Amino acid sequence: MRTFFAQHAYSFGSRITGVGLRRRWLLIAGILLSVLGLSLAAGYVIGADRKFVALAIFGPLAAIPAFFLVSRRFDWMVLILPIAALAIPIYIPTGTYTNIPVVLIIVLALCGIWITSMAIRASWRLAPSPINRPMLVFCVACTISLIWGIVWRDPILNMGIFRNFIVVQITTLIAYMVSIGAALLIGNFVQTEGRLKYIVGSFVFFGALMTIFRIANIDHGILADRGLWGLWTVIPVYALLIAHPGIRWYWRLLLLALIIANLYQTMLVNLLWKSGWIPTVIAIFAATFLRSRRWFVVLTVAAVLVVALQQDFFHQMIEEELNEGADGRIGMWEINLRVVGDHWLFGTGPGGYAPYYMTYFPHDARSTHNNYLDIIAQFGLVGSIIWLWFAIASTREGLRLYHEAPPGFLKTMALIIVSGWIGAQASMFFGDWILPFPYNQTISGYRYTVYSWIFIGTLISLRQIIDRQRTLETTREMP
Repeated sequence: MRTFFAQHAYSFGSRITGVGLRRRWLLIAGILLSVLGLSLAAGYVIGADRKFVALAIFGPLAAIPAFFLVSRRFDWMVLILPIAALAIPIYIPTGTYTNIPVVLIIVLALCGIWITSMAIRASWRLAPSPINRPMLVFCVACTISLIWGIVWRDPILNMGIFRNFIVVQITTLIAYMVSIGAALLIGNFVQTEGRLKYIVGSFVFFGALMTIFRIANIDHGILADRGLWGLWTVIPVYALLIAHPGIRWYWRLLLLALIIANLYQTMLVNLLWKSGWIPTVIAIFAATFLRSRRWFVVLTVAAVLVVALQQDFFHQMIEEELNEGADGRIGMWEINLRVVGDHWLFGTGPGGYAPYYMTYFPHDARSTHNNYLDIIAQFGLVGSIIWLWFAIASTREGLRLYHEAPPGFLKTMALIIVSGWIGAQASMFFGDWILPFPYNQTISGYRYTVYSWIFIGTLISLRQIIDRQRTLETTREMP
């Protein structure tokens, strides 16, 4: 691309030097007048508070050079995603009580540039991975569910209480698709071991800051310490501790201290937030089982002893859960399944079951706090089967990569991904979201739901790196 621009710049310069002095001055005058005219027009539309008109006029003018600038360093731009999610608290207001996090805008823009680039080159290619197909098919199922939910919507629903409900559904669909888009961006453009280390390092560093701020009760308002932040802080640290060779003893002590501090904050300080610590514990058990069956038995025995010696603590936890209304979830699940019973094939569409709740169950219209039931309500039996296909395919791929990866960071990375993904899948049962939820957390929750998708993307990256190294070794062994 640089050669292309250089050749065109050279030929353009040759033509300019060949024109007369008058034509040159006319060209300069035309450019200056055009800039002046655009500046006056910009001042008028902005001064008249016509920001959408200004965006429509000048947005494409800015988008064209931005497209070529980003295209030249696209793989570097993708590396912004972890930092944007973890530590850039910028939100775009929408005029409602939900805001759009800047990381969603970045992913959407990068996906748009990537798709446009592939269309221009007429080359539709993804880095090969067994999880590509279920992710793309799930996008198709979500789109069909949106149309299906509108066409087969109950005619007696009280839609008057929802303003611009179709906009809510479309933005929810986009958030789901852009979640998958984040995974594909990471998987296709993070292609070196060093960049994988950068992603892990980002989560460890900012996760450590989140842990310190939480324990110290520092209201920072910067880092996204919500959702599965504890899981994606602890499991990279734990995998480095038990699987990565060559770490010095003082670094191991520091890693162990971070794990203890995070579990103290999530398990003891925020005990009732089960999805904040149970997925992490499950991921630790999964990582230990994969690493060493002997240590898994030791860990299991230790856990049983803790439960036996701290029965009063766990009885108190259960009692507090019941006081918080945990037993009411059965009723919420029953309502959800009653709605699904009439829309079981493709569901009610993205975020589509809210009008059913408000019409048929107005006094008990609460979310299920179960991501699996949310998926079946939104996308029906078809969407749920596709999601399970994706969940199983990604877990199997993680296990394969863990067994195929050579000792070192790549094997550690595979352990992080597969054990963390197992924990994330468990979190869906306890009410945390891997897909951003349009109601409780709103679309702004994309900022921390994208954590899981970033690591799923590294699953694709890891496959490419391992296959490339294997091919290189085979080539070297050939006579």
